[in-house]
Amino acid sequence: MIRLILAGLALTAFTVVLHGVLTAVAARWVRRRWLAPSDRPGSLGGELLIARLVSTLLLLHLADAIVWALFFVLAGALPDIELAAYFSLTSYTTVGYGDVLLPPRWRLLGPLESAVGVLMLGWSTGILVAAIAMIHGRPTERIP
Repeated sequence: MIRLILAGLALTAFTVVLHGVLTAVAARWVRRRWLAPSDRPGSLGGELLIARLVSTLLLLHLADAIVWALFFVLAGALPDIELAAYFSLTSYTTVGYGDVLLPPRWRLLGPLESAVGVLMLGWSTGILVAAIAMIHGRPTERIP
């Protein structure tokens, strides 16, 4: 059980670092794009910028879940990447259909991935709120 918890914590750490680095890159890109005086998009451009940020964040969440899915396959907990990705995405997003389950010795990782997903989705929500405030609020407001 200790090895399983350590594996879960390592997956969590990797997910947090991946998410942190890539959300910082995305937030800086939005900030630079919006605050560039010669290149500032109009109001529709602002909405398109937010749409691009949302798409980027969704791809990042997919990458976060795939990290867990790869672990499940490499550890032998699930037989193939398609099933593992499906399980991982339903866990990460807390949908949890329950039609695919980890074997009993691995089942502690499902709820742990859900907790990580909730935190990462909340993190992305914060990035979106800051970006929307920058675009629709004061244009000099900083986002991370």
